[in-house]
Amino acid sequence: LLLCQAIHLHRAQRGSSRTVDSEQEAHPLLPRRMVSKGKTAARKGLSDQGEALPMLATQDSNGAIGTSTRAPTAESFTLPVPPISAAVEEDAPAAGQKPKRGYLEIESDDSRLLRPSLNGAGVPAPAAGGSSPLWVIAANNVVYMAAPLSLPATFAATGWTWGTLILGFSIVCTYHSGVLLGEVIVSRPHLDSYPKMLGEAMAVVAQHYSDVLRPDLMRRVGSEMAVALQFLAYFFDSTAQILYCAEYLDQLLPGSDVCQRQWLLIVWLVAIPLMQAPNFGESRASVVVALLCLLLNVGTMLGEVVSYTPWACEPGPVYESPPASRVFVGFTAFAYAFGGHGMYPEEVREMKTPSEWPRVMHWTYGICCSMYVLCGYLGYYAYGTAARANLNANFPPNSLNTVSILVQLVVTYYCIYVTSLVMLLHVEEHAFGIDPRTSCGQTTARAAGVRFVFRTAFVGLQVLLCWLLVSFPGDLLLSLQSLSGAVGMTALTYILPFCIHWILAPEKVQTRRMKAWYIINIIVGLVIMIGGTIAGLQDMLEVFFGDRDEDELSCHLEFMYAPQSPCDACYVSGLPEHFYELPRELRNETCPAYFDADLRLRRR
Repeated sequence: LLLCQAIHLHRAQRGSSRTVDSEQEAHPLLPRRMVSKGKTAARKGLSDQGEALPMLATQDSNGAIGTSTRAPTAESFTLPVPPISAAVEEDAPAAGQKPKRGYLEIESDDSRLLRPSLNGAGVPAPAAGGSSPLWVIAANNVVYMAAPLSLPATFAATGWTWGTLILGFSIVCTYHSGVLLGEVIVSRPHLDSYPKMLGEAMAVVAQHYSDVLRPDLMRRVGSEMAVALQFLAYFFDSTAQILYCAEYLDQLLPGSDVCQRQWLLIVWLVAIPLMQAPNFGESRASVVVALLCLLLNVGTMLGEVVSYTPWACEPGPVYESPPASRVFVGFTAFAYAFGGHGMYPEEVREMKTPSEWPRVMHWTYGICCSMYVLCGYLGYYAYGTAARANLNANFPPNSLNTVSILVQLVVTYYCIYVTSLVMLLHVEEHAFGIDPRTSCGQTTARAAGVRFVFRTAFVGLQVLLCWLLVSFPGDLLLSLQSLSGAVGMTALTYILPFCIHWILAPEKVQTRRMKAWYIINIIVGLVIMIGGTIAGLQDMLEVFFGDRDEDELSCHLEFMYAPQSPCDACYVSGLPEHFYELPRELRNETCPAYFDADLRLRRR
């Protein structure tokens, strides 16, 4: 608003003739702006008389130095309007305060204004980096994004054909959308979070339709919308990680006196120290351990499959055509598997060299997609439609399975932290005034105390939700992950990156082929989001309100390992070395009964 007032005042004082902005052709989504005839001269650092304008040195909150030009008097003051940014960010500091990163200080005789920092060519200056090296950001991406042992169950929900199509499409689409997000952030350093990016995009759209929408209002709407999507996506996902930890602990110690609800409390207490790491860069030691465990877990799966070759057993794996509702659940599970984009802007903000973001994407997708193809196809070929979201239930209860459960416990423990971090940083920055780039050595006593109380309470709320969900039967983990993918991750990964880039960089979306590609991704994302949300909610409602025996709400969950279940590929022939006999009271049950019950037995 201050920027618009200054432009209006300048035009009234100068009384100069208005000309059409020549950059309108390069930005068809923007309105036809009218600017002063001194705009070109100001960008070149010259006055109307051809004299050099003085340079004003400015310093941002990170100590980065920038410059701006101004004429010596108010009458000769000209302000170049950036072709993308619709208005000043709402969080711009007031008069007399130091500008935030990404802003230049512009002085006139009448007011003090802020605008996004521009270089000499009139485009946003390069981003001032954080403190995190490239490998730390890439490792965090891989650890959070990679869910290789869930891919066989996702293929079981979609089948060979649909699973192959959606996997290939997701690899290409989400890689491109991740690169686009980094491109927007690097070119506009002041848009260093997803809420700011979406808010700016909606403000530009509102500026184009100024007769109907107010840019400042739409900026706030867009920002709050992004916050809501991030919260829904990552809150559900982090809750699923806590459930996984409790189940893994119960699997490792099935004969203990600790019930699963008590395991949830233990997970909460153990997670509190890790949750105190301020940001992504300060978690480098933990992420190395988690990454090694992730790679070891893939090795344990290969060892289990090769050791007893389920496809050579009787009756062998079955590949059934899934119903349409189940396919949508699988689609959103794929969105979950590629759903790290909601934290990409915050990661770019912390990088030492933000322009190296494409290299982060190369490493992330090179590692994750290799694991997805290997584990997805091999696991589905080995177990068919009996593949579970917790694939350890498809393994026999041997020492290798125990190692697999143990390393997955380490990975999911770390994912409780990294999944919640984006939400935590946003709340701490805007509600408590804590800088998200602050390292451990720079943390004040107040910031440490606020962080400890807030993050402990946040994880406690998730544990409370798990406490209510833990005793319900059914494949609750897959349904919860699918709902998480449908609600937030599909929008943040498949839809919004293309919308934001098209609005903020329309000069790069000029060809019909590129426009068609953007539109296809947006439409496919909307279909997956709507259909997956409906299917996920149906699954959740069946779990919550389906018939269940109250006596089943007991202490432990006992998994039926291969080949106990009638769904197992080796149920008839048994394993090559061992045969685990089905309990007498369950010998007459059928495979669908175990499939619906998630292959689990309750101990009384």
